Amino acid sequence: MNNLLIAAVAALSSNTMTAMAFTPAYRFGNPQSRPFPLTTTQQIPTPKPLFLAQEKFEKMAEDDDQVIAFMDVNGDKSIDCYVDSYATVDGVEYTIGSPCDYAVALCYFEGDDQLVPIELDDPLMDDIFPIAEGIIEDEFGEELVLLRTPQTLTLVGELEESDADEDEDSDDYDDEDMEDSEEEVEILVSFEENGQEYHLVRLLDPVLLVGKVS
Repeated sequence: MNNLLIAAVAALSSNTMTAMAFTPAYRFGNPQSRPFPLTTTQQIPTPKPLFLAQEKFEKMAEDDDQVIAFMDVNGDKSIDCYVDSYATVDGVEYTIGSPCDYAVALCYFEGDDQLVPIELDDPLMDDIFPIAEGIIEDEFGEELVLLRTPQTLTLVGELEESDADEDEDSDDYDDEDMEDSEEEVEILVSFEENGQEYHLVRLLDPVLLVGKVS
């Protein structure tokens, strides 16, 4: 299995591309809807289109199940991804992949309608992740395992199909009413710690990682 070096931010200049691009963004939306929209609150410069400057681009077949481990910059953690495509830019080959397991996030409500994700490097994650990990273990045993993987938490196992999977056009949620910056999440588990309620949510929008060979 090849190792790919991944970085923490995504951007593309005329000559370089950092080695990581992914969703989610920064904040989650209205708690009255199922699934929940995620709304970006931090202004991010629009990168130049990735493949305008490409020298080569190869899309993998849909039934191709090749797996590559994307490593973090320290090389001590990895996340297994299905290869989506390969691109060569300025002589450097990049691999685009999506996590093999469910991409999830730990978050909490701020005010009445903003669901705020806890960043992976936030000290709060050190306190809350073990609690969430234990709850998943107690509730699901060996069926589901919560992992602190690079760039996004992942949930290993099989989830039951949710209403969001079966009916994306439900009356409670209208894609046409969403802003372009919003993304969808589904609350899986909720718990309280030190008077604050936290939620483990599944990211329903695609999560893409971009890496280069180290």
